[in-house]
Amino acid sequence: MNPWMETIYARSPIALQNLYISLYGRRIRRQRFNPGYERWMELFERSERWTPDELGDHQDRALAALVAHCYERVPFYRKVMDERRLRPADITSRGDLHKLPIVTKDIIRSQPDAFLARGVRAADLKESPTSGTTGASFTVSWDRDTDVLWNAVLWRHRGWAGFRFGARYASLLGRVVVPLQQTGAPFWRWNRPWNQVLFSSFHLKAANIGAYVDAMRAFGISALECYPSTGYILARFLDDRGERLPLRHVVTSSETLLPLQREIMEKVFGTQVLDYYGMSEAVLFAGECGRSAGYHLHAEIGIAEIVDQGGVPVPEGGHGRILGTGLVNRAMPLLRYEIGDVSALRPGECPCGRRLPRLDPVTTKAEDIVVAPDGRLISSSTLTHPFKPLDRVERSQIVQEALDRLLIRIVPRPGYGDSDTRHLIHEMQRRVGQEMQIRVEVVDDIPVGASGKYRWVISKLPLDFRTGAVANLFDGEAGG
Repeated sequence: MNPWMETIYARSPIALQNLYISLYGRRIRRQRFNPGYERWMELFERSERWTPDELGDHQDRALAALVAHCYERVPFYRKVMDERRLRPADITSRGDLHKLPIVTKDIIRSQPDAFLARGVRAADLKESPTSGTTGASFTVSWDRDTDVLWNAVLWRHRGWAGFRFGARYASLLGRVVVPLQQTGAPFWRWNRPWNQVLFSSFHLKAANIGAYVDAMRAFGISALECYPSTGYILARFLDDRGERLPLRHVVTSSETLLPLQREIMEKVFGTQVLDYYGMSEAVLFAGECGRSAGYHLHAEIGIAEIVDQGGVPVPEGGHGRILGTGLVNRAMPLLRYEIGDVSALRPGECPCGRRLPRLDPVTTKAEDIVVAPDGRLISSSTLTHPFKPLDRVERSQIVQEALDRLLIRIVPRPGYGDSDTRHLIHEMQRRVGQEMQIRVEVVDDIPVGASGKYRWVISKLPLDFRTGAVANLFDGEAGG
């Protein structure tokens, strides 16, 4: 939503806001639930029981067609293949992928137009921006087939637990659906065509939790989709009050799901939490089935490689860098794309009977929770949105130094200026409140912490609950 529309939305009565969301939901439903969606779901019904050879044959056929398309229409791949004296006939199977270079975020940022296929109409594209938090943002262009596919894999994963489209569900994600200046209930908006209640992730504090729970019970919510941190905040507040909110399904994504978060949510919501792993680049998707450890790769839509620091394949069971080759997006194909996360291909078959390969839990974002001056607890994932439009930020870090003080460290790229700083402060204050003093510090580098890990959000504050303060999710190290 552009800033002008956001302003109109924020100033509209709640009834009109619900109407806007439902009209948008109706349009998106028509786009994403079409014959293409049905074809994907029919394929998934068969393919998850395929033998490894059958699945591999499917991947090889899709890869050969994609490479031919890239050679004919995508400038970057035409150039690198010509430089390596390769033709499409030289890359027809997964075993040939090593002939192509690993593509990093820096390569894409330096020449984004070279990855766009010639002849694709802008009107047929959907922009999918990366977060731009651990590195400068860039925008991936999806074609319409990819948009439909991503909807299909989401509902396929949910369907493994019996959660299907049409069931009434709640979302607790990153969009500002309830204006931040609103101080009283309702802290939700209604997407009627999807039977979806969108709850605000920016009003989560002890005084408001009763209104959230009352609404969920009144709406008859049976399922919840959330970030691990937003679901944990809601469940932790409820556990603090000695309450339970029975649900049939809980699905999480976008962050590392910590054992503590899973334990609290499953205790309070009385059901298994199923996590999934996806990304804006749409090259891989993997999700838990609930029957065993690990994440099933939806291998029909992408090829995963695990490589070491030198780019050499790691044996099954060994941890390394994840490379993804998306098999569907023709508008901006990404082959051997380095996602920036670490995992391993898990050996053996799953007791659930699905024969899709599995990933170990993925090492990705692991961040603290920001405490707002008015007591709201704010997930780090909801704070990625101010960074998405910025392509002049190399790296960033948020450090909460006190209840009313937030430091944003920026490693700039050429062209970064005062307008970028003003944008960050304005958009952050929209989310954390005007009482928060926000300071932006431009630095040459952001070193990793004592643990050797890079942390994007670090809070030095504990989380206060009725039963007492508990430590924030991580150790509060400030990265040097």
